[in-house]
Amino acid sequence: MKELPEEDYPKILEFVHYLKKGILSEKKKRKGGKKKRDPLLLVDEFAVDTGIPDLAEQHDHYLYGVPKK
Repeated sequence: MKELPEEDYPKILEFVHYLKKGILSEKKKRKGGKKKRDPLLLVDEFAVDTGIPDLAEQHDHYLYGVPKK
């Protein structure tokens, strides 16, 4: 994903929401109408814009102080 232009990120997020909606509706059909909230499907709701462009790549540095690679 890091090779994609940043202006494509909203399109990717929209696609993730589309997939999430489809997965949840399939679960709802299988479980007799009861909608169970899967924490993995909610991960995008907890996203925070830190302003750190290399956070995913350098998470050890930011969490534990390991020198950047």
